[in-house]
Amino acid sequence: MHITMLDNGIDSIQKGFNSYLVYTKSIKGKSTPDPEDYYTLKQAILSTHHGVEILLKYILYCKSEFLIIDEFKNDYKKAYKEKTDQNLDSVFQTSKASRIHTISYDEALERVKYFSDIQLSEQLEFKLLKLNTIRNALTHAEVSVDDSTIDSVFDNLLIELDVLFLKAIGAIYKTFYGYSEIKANYDKYMEFLTTHKMAIMKDVVEALSKAAEKTHLYSGQEDIVYIDDINAAKIFFKALQEKQTFGMDLFNGWCSGEARLKIIEDGHIAIWANDNRNEAIIKFKSMIVYIPKIESNQSPVVILESDNDILESEVEQFIQDEDGVKYIDGLYIENSPEKTTYNPEEIVRFQYLCDYEDGFAIPQHYSITRFISQKVFGCFNIQGLPYWDFHKLLRHARSMTAKELAEQLGAKKGIY
Repeated sequence: MHITMLDNGIDSIQKGFNSYLVYTKSIKGKSTPDPEDYYTLKQAILSTHHGVEILLKYILYCKSEFLIIDEFKNDYKKAYKEKTDQNLDSVFQTSKASRIHTISYDEALERVKYFSDIQLSEQLEFKLLKLNTIRNALTHAEVSVDDSTIDSVFDNLLIELDVLFLKAIGAIYKTFYGYSEIKANYDKYMEFLTTHKMAIMKDVVEALSKAAEKTHLYSGQEDIVYIDDINAAKIFFKALQEKQTFGMDLFNGWCSGEARLKIIEDGHIAIWANDNRNEAIIKFKSMIVYIPKIESNQSPVVILESDNDILESEVEQFIQDEDGVKYIDGLYIENSPEKTTYNPEEIVRFQYLCDYEDGFAIPQHYSITRFISQKVFGCFNIQGLPYWDFHKLLRHARSMTAKELAEQLGAKKGIY
């Protein structure tokens, strides 16, 4: 058997986090976990610890083989001579390999900290030391560690390790998240965008990074993110709209160059078109976010999916249907007095007063349409950046779910 140091480390980290994922999805949260359940968590700890140790040593090894040797005893000296005499790549390929002692996990961490040019954050160093403490407890005797302590170590750990090892090892390190590449090169990208006066894209990258950190929905360039959690959607909306404005195209041909998305009560989204002064309301089902290639200066794309909805019984009689999509038109009057109506007769009466009664003091008002069918509802772009052919995309997705569309877009890297 022969496994390189790099592949050995990456494989262990992958197996460690796969085990932790199984634990969090299937076991964590049980009121009374079985003893066997914790064996999965044990495997996560041991494999992750092993992978980190090996990759820390790999960082040092790439600088000098001497940096990972514990003591220069006779066995190592003989192995080193055998390596040079036989023109081998490493002392670990010699007949003395099993008798060579390398440094410990914590010593490897110390040497990376002081003998490399990698900046190790205090937070990551603390997590890695805590991981070592838990691992030692597991391997030496009976162990009792609070689950929350283990969770605090693994929380966001993989992305932090991805960034550390990508910076230290380079492109041959296979990241687990595409987002890690963005984070690892964040300063470089920001400098590029500043130099090329791509101010809007700079705001976009900053916004997407903030949203990813808060939601743990990590993605790289030209990636598709499918989101069915309305709280995560709210975070993305807030981040992207903090400094920029959405343009929109809806499935029914409505469009706006100044749209704003807002989560309202009971899992609904209000879509306000400021230039048209009207509002569309849908029940949230899911959304897709496409992350463009940073240098392309192309807009990220947000695609919303509406869900089937139930209206109040008193307005059900006003439901309309167009091409299988159910909706109801309404009118909001801001004062004199404040009122929302979906009664067509009241809406026509109000419009008549506005158009033909000279003495009528027209109050502030706008139209509302509530859509109550499942639909790939609309596409949104950041104004000022080029974007896809939304009309073509919405026609294509006419009979699809957002999940199906996300899978298609992911397969073709989002180009539309």
